[in-house]
Amino acid sequence: MKYVSLIAFCLVNLTLAGTAMAHEENFEERVRDYILANPEIILRSLEVLNQRQVEAEIAQKLSGYPEILSTTALGMGAAEAPNKVVEFFDYRCAPCKAIHPKLEALVEEHPDLRIEMLQLPILSPGSERAARFALATEQVAGAAAYAQVHDALWAMRGPLNEGGFKEIADDLALDFEAIKAEMQSAEVDAEIDRNRDLAIDLGILGTPAFVTSTSVQYGSTDVDALAEIWLSQ
Repeated sequence: MKYVSLIAFCLVNLTLAGTAMAHEENFEERVRDYILANPEIILRSLEVLNQRQVEAEIAQKLSGYPEILSTTALGMGAAEAPNKVVEFFDYRCAPCKAIHPKLEALVEEHPDLRIEMLQLPILSPGSERAARFALATEQVAGAAAYAQVHDALWAMRGPLNEGGFKEIADDLALDFEAIKAEMQSAEVDAEIDRNRDLAIDLGILGTPAFVTSTSVQYGSTDVDALAEIWLSQ
């Protein structure tokens, strides 16, 4: 029934598109013959229809999170850039680390693009410890210190534990004891819980994951393919 309806839809739209030719003899018959001779257009129409439905569903879900595409404390590109993308990442995610320099190059090439970064610690207990350390740094020392800690965690080798966090804090002249106390705060809890709830609602199953106002891609590290989607919206 879905295919029958779609064929009818194609016929109607092709007929409307050819209004100027509608007076020609056997126009509808020729359109029908064309569709039967080129059935791939039905499959393509199904793909387009499905994509539109997916985009509509994503837009509907995102309407419940109006703040998701707003500027965050951590991101790449100009804060006022009109095209916003949200990246969910995990400090234990090797693909996240691998794609990061490519994303930095992308926003430099396209100044109208901004990539916001949200913590989604899902891969290990160390992932959550690192996310809490970074978010606690923001609470205690501000956005600039948060960005510095983020870069240090990206480059960190070995376990994501208190010893490593203290070393980062000492290197950056940050108050580690204050940050450590903040790691279990209600504010940090709320940030992580919100990001996880949003990821679940959007069907995000892994990192890196990228969200725009009409699309969700996760697990992809093909920057060129991602950029084509982002810059066309």
